Parts: sequence; C-alpha cells; structure tokens
Amino acid sequence: METESRNVKFFTKRNLMILGIVLLIGIFSVSYGMKKEVIIKDGEKKVKVCVRLGDVADAIKKGNITLNEHDKVSIPLKSKVKDGMVIAIERAHPVNIQLEGKLEEVLTANEKVKDILDEYSIIVDDDDKVMPGLDEKVEKYETITVVKVDEEIVSKKEIIPFESVIQYSDKLDKGKVNLIQQGKNGEREAKYKVVYEDGKEVSKELIEEKVIVSPQKEIVEKGTALYVATSRGNIRVKKAIKMTATAYDATFASTGKHPGDPYYGITRSGTKVRPGVVAVDPRVIPLGTKLYIEALDGSKDYGFASAEDTGGAIKGNRIDLYFESPNDVAKYGKRKVMVYILE
Repeated sequence: METESRNVKFFTKRNLMILGIVLLIGIFSVSYGMKKEVIIKDGEKKVKVCVRLGDVADAIKKGNITLNEHDKVSIPLKSKVKDGMVIAIERAHPVNIQLEGKLEEVLTANEKVKDILDEYSIIVDDDDKVMPGLDEKVEKYETITVVKVDEEIVSKKEIIPFESVIQYSDKLDKGKVNLIQQGKNGEREAKYKVVYEDGKEVSKELIEEKVIVSPQKEIVEKGTALYVATSRGNIRVKKAIKMTATAYDATFASTGKHPGDPYYGITRSGTKVRPGVVAVDPRVIPLGTKLYIEALDGSKDYGFASAEDTGGAIKGNRIDLYFESPNDVAKYGKRKVMVYILE
C-alpha cells in the first residue's frame, strides 16, 4: 500500500509538470499569434512596427510618429490593427483661402476644393462663386477664392420725372416760347432685385413697378417764324441762308453776249435783266423765288430780289447780284450776305 501511494504521488507531480509546460507553450503560442506586423508610410519614409494588441493610433505612436492636427491617415485611428496592414500618412500643406475679402493661410492634407472647404466648415451656397471649382484640385500655396453671393428684394417709392415736349409753331416768332401745359412729376412703387458679392452691391434689376400717380407732360411751344427788318418794315420769311455774293451786269465781260444777240440781257427765266434780279443755283433756291439780300459787312443791303437767272460759276451757296453799271460790279467784288427766302 505504501508503495502504491508513492507511485500515485509521483504520477500526480509529473502530470502537473506536463500540464504546466503545455500551458506555457499555449500562452507563448497565443502571445506570438497576437503579434501584428504593420507598415507605416509617412511620405518617403517607411516604418515597420510590431503590435500585439491595439489600434492604428497605438501603431503610429509605437513608430514614434507625431501627427499634426490636419494630417490625414488612410485608416481611421480607432481601427484595430491587422497583420500586414499598411497605414499611409498624408502630411498637411499650406493653401490660401480668400473669404469675404480676407486672405488666410491654412493647412490641409486634402486636394479637392470641396474637401478643404468642408474641413474648415466653410458652407457654400449654390449662388456663391468658388474659384477654382469645387471639384478642382489645388496645389501647395495656391488660393481658393470664395465670393458670397446674396440677393435681396427691395421696395421703394420713386419719382417719375415728367417729359418735356416741344411743339414748333410758325405762327409764333422765332425765339419766342409759350408754356402750354405745366409738367408734373409722377410717383411709382418699384421692386428691385439687388445682388451683393461679399456684402457689396454689384447689380440692381427692376423686376416690378406700380404707378401710383402718372406724370403730366410739360408742353412748350417754340416759334419758328422768321422776320427780316426792311425799309418796308418787318417781313416774314421762310428760311435764311448765309451765302457768298458776287455781282454781274449785261455786258460781254459778265454774260459773254453782245448787244444785238437775241439773248442779250435775257435771264434764264426768259425775263429781261434789271436791278433786283439775281442768279442762283436752282438746286438751292428755285427760280422764281422772292428774296431779300442783307449785307453782313455793314454796307447797304442789296434789298428785295427775284431769283430769275443762273450762272456757270453759281453753284451751291453762291449768288450773283445784277447791277447795271460795270463800275458798280467791280466795286462790289465778293461779299458775305444773308439771303432770306420770303413767304
């Protein structure tokens, strides 16, 4: 019995030792199996770390890598690590954001405009202007410009200015004015769509108006009747033309005809030449028109005249005045005159 008891104790100790060894091997195997190898890419730098338990943040910490606030990690920091996992880090770089006229440099690891604006909680409405576009990419130190666009409907009362209407009358002397109807301003209620960019007004469009009081036109009558002062008193005229005047007589020197010529002393109208007959360009003054010739150099007026003749050199605003004496023709020469066409 005593021998049996010693054998039982021996086997019990041996079994316990074997069990302990097995447990140690199992713990070692489990511990070894929980070990994860992770690669961290930080730009051009690669770091390999071994992590038994933990998440991505623990792996980065174990790799002695410091993250800045706006750096970007390819895998969420709270994700559990897996063997063979590759964690990529994108470092933040500076870009400029111009918002409401103010320029600010910020750090970001994002490339697309939309992602950068979201990162900094910049809300963009459909009407706002963003340059470059939301889906465009920006490089280091480039600028994103955001122009905030707002619209406002504004209502206000406005004066409607009256119109001035001029009526010309040949029954009223030239230079005289009569007020036929007093003008009065009107009033309207107008609605405008006002567009602002970064708080500054850039456009204003009338979208609706309601006339409260209609304006009343001002009607003015202006005289067109011309008069010329003559020895017979003031005579009404249709038109006044400033012309260059010369003189002629019936001699061969002026007309190219000698006495005895059937057309000697006969005008283009077929009338006999005489003082008061003048030669004109019929395209300017029709033949048969009654005229008054006023001197503009202070000399005596030629006076009343009749357009009955023409001349080869009389074109446009030129007029030839008939005198009976060659001496008077030579004395007259060339002068500026005002030719009045009589009614």
